[in-house]
Amino acid sequence: MAKVERKSVKRRSAEPRTKPVAELATGGEVVRMRKSIQSVETGVRILDALMQTPLGRAPLREIAAAARMSRSQAHRYLLAYINTGVVNQEPQSGLYSLGPMALKIGLSAVSRLDVVQQSANELRNLVDTVGCTGLLSIWGDHGPTVVRWIDGRRPMVTSLNIGSVLPLQNSSAGTIFLAFQAPPKVLQLLESERATGHGDSRRELNRKIKTTRKDGYATVSGDVIPGLAAISVPVFDMAGWPVAVIGVLGSAADKAFLSQRNIDAALDAAQRASTAIGWQPSTGAAIFAEPDADYVDALAPKPAPRG
Repeated sequence: MAKVERKSVKRRSAEPRTKPVAELATGGEVVRMRKSIQSVETGVRILDALMQTPLGRAPLREIAAAARMSRSQAHRYLLAYINTGVVNQEPQSGLYSLGPMALKIGLSAVSRLDVVQQSANELRNLVDTVGCTGLLSIWGDHGPTVVRWIDGRRPMVTSLNIGSVLPLQNSSAGTIFLAFQAPPKVLQLLESERATGHGDSRRELNRKIKTTRKDGYATVSGDVIPGLAAISVPVFDMAGWPVAVIGVLGSAADKAFLSQRNIDAALDAAQRASTAIGWQPSTGAAIFAEPDADYVDALAPKPAPRG
C-alpha cells in the first residue's frame, strides 16, 4: 500500500503545473480570463437537470440525458452531491431530487434579492431612455404606494411624491394591481373605494382589467391629475405575482408620450427587473391560473353619486 501511495504522489508531482491565466487581446486591451474548474461547471448541469424535472425528481437515465453525459459520469456526480446534502435519493424508488443544502443555497440567494432596488435601477435606465419622470409603486396597506421618484429631463410640478397612495380604478398603477394582483388582496380596498361612488362601472372595470391582462401594461391620460398621462408596467416575482409597478409620467397634451416606443421601453425595463428577482417568461402571470380571476362581476354595483 505504501508503494501505491508513493507512485500516486509521484504521478501527481509529474503533472504539469497550472497554466497561466489566458490572455485575450480585444481592441488594444489585454483581458485576463479566469481559468475555471471544468468539473464544477459539469456538475452544475446535473443540478440544472434536476431543477427542470416536472415533478422535482427523476431517475438517473433522465438526469444523465438532460445533462448531456453518460449515466456512469452522472452517477458519480450525484453520489458526491448526496454526500454533501445537495441531492437526495429516495430509498424506495431510487429517484433523485434536490436536497436540503440546495434549499439553503436557494433561500440564501432569494434573501439577498432587493425588489425595490432592482426595480429602481431599471426605472432609472428607463427615465434616461425616454426622458420622462419615473415612479415606482408597491402594494401597501392602503393600495399602490409610491416608493421611488426620479425626475426626467423636465421635472414635473405635481402633488404626487414619495408616499402618495394611488387610486385603484383611475391610476395606471392601480389598474396593474387590479389586473394582476391576487383578488383577496385587492377586493376589500376596491370595495371601499367604490363605496364612495368613485370609479368605473363593473362593465368598464371588467373591460379595463381584461385589456390590461392582454396587453401587459396600462395607460391613463388626465384620470388622476388633469394634464398628466402615465404608462405603468408590472414587475413580477418568481411565482408570477406583481411586487412592484414601474411607471413613467408625461404631459397628456404630448401625443408622442403614449407612443409604442415608450410603452415597449417600459415593458423591457419591467421584464429585466422581473428576471433579476427570479421571474421567468415561461412563468407568465400567476393570475391566469387563479380560479377567482374574474372577480369584478361579484362586486356590488357602484352607488350613484350624491347630489
